[in-house]
Amino acid sequence: MRIQRRLAILVLALVTLLSAVLVQAEDLEIVVTRGYDARTKVAVVPFFWGGSEALPEDVDAIIRANLSRTGRFELLPAREMLSQPTSQEGVFYRDWRLLEQEYLVIGRLEPAGGGQIRVSFSLFDIVQGRRLVGGNQTVAVSQLRDLAHSISDLIHERITGIKGIFSTKIAFVTRLPTSNGNFEYRLQVADADGQRARTVYRSDEPIISPAWSRDGRRIAFANKVGDRWKVFVQELSSGQSDTLSGRSGYTSSPAFSPDGRYLAYVSSTEGNPEIYLYDFSTGRSTRLTRNTYIDTEPSFAPDSRSLIYTSERGGRPQIYQMDLATKRIERLTFEGSQNLKAQYSSDGQYLVFIHQLEGRFHVAAMDLASRNIRVLTETNLDESPSIAPNGTMLVYATKRGGEGVLAWVSLDGQVTSQMPSIYGDVIEPAWSPYLN
Repeated sequence: MRIQRRLAILVLALVTLLSAVLVQAEDLEIVVTRGYDARTKVAVVPFFWGGSEALPEDVDAIIRANLSRTGRFELLPAREMLSQPTSQEGVFYRDWRLLEQEYLVIGRLEPAGGGQIRVSFSLFDIVQGRRLVGGNQTVAVSQLRDLAHSISDLIHERITGIKGIFSTKIAFVTRLPTSNGNFEYRLQVADADGQRARTVYRSDEPIISPAWSRDGRRIAFANKVGDRWKVFVQELSSGQSDTLSGRSGYTSSPAFSPDGRYLAYVSSTEGNPEIYLYDFSTGRSTRLTRNTYIDTEPSFAPDSRSLIYTSERGGRPQIYQMDLATKRIERLTFEGSQNLKAQYSSDGQYLVFIHQLEGRFHVAAMDLASRNIRVLTETNLDESPSIAPNGTMLVYATKRGGEGVLAWVSLDGQVTSQMPSIYGDVIEPAWSPYLN
């Protein structure tokens, strides 16, 4: 009974913390609050549209917003351009050099019949005076935003050498008031910029801890059902969901292994909340931890050979690592009052987690080689950091200036941006892997 009471208190505290940092997330206005001192100068010319009716998406505006949000680029306003070419023949490098631009993006959109749009674009290196890359593609009108994200990814990679993340998705949970004074919870999936959110699961009880499968086809999450928490795995294409919960106790904190073979989760079925490993090929679960303390929030290493988790075995919540072959356990964090909700970077060199220091909860990163911890955020009630698949940015929920926001921060702490919203409360963001 003592253990069940402690677990109930822990879950209640988690829901209370999440409610305190509720943010809003659809149709988001991106505000970059801090960026790099030396940013790459890029001019994105308004794309020519050869049709007679207005398009539902502004492709060049989406590209500009994507690049700006990274904090790495300085975008030239259209009103300051000496010309606005739509083809390579109209590009005069001397004009853009006078404006001290380093790169130039131009494009054209023309009707292709049957609700299709033919899109062409080019990226130019102004310093070297050459065209770097370009392309032509015909897409449905409904796919224009997807294409804009793909073009942004290509531009980002050609300029920085780092794969872009604009075509990825973010999952999050919204809490909406109902007419009877209660709330409806929705698990939603949106573009990485917060647009086009769609609901994939609904409940009258709280939903927490969404986690993506490596192929991006499934999301696992915990949902309160009656007086228990259960883990569900949701197929995004079919909407079908399965549960891994036992007949008794709480089940929560799911995490897919990068190789797709396992799902780690927390269960109190045998009394104490411990970490289990579910094997998708056999349909069986194996218990990984055995002690009298709460172990929770597992997350896999990129090679799937080890996992990290939060444990109270040292007296207060800290981050531990388990080698799955040898079951050897190592404590990783010692600084700060508490360290929670850890996740590996995509290259396995860093951990990102919630770091409590002097009563404030910040997002922090630890270099696993040196064990040095760097606080990334200046806010003081942060939760649920989730790293982008290229390892450069992470999304988290927080409060800023008394207003709830969903925010980004770069892994080096140099770039921050926030996303105030006008719709519903949002908690628990989770960044998707790269999607095919």
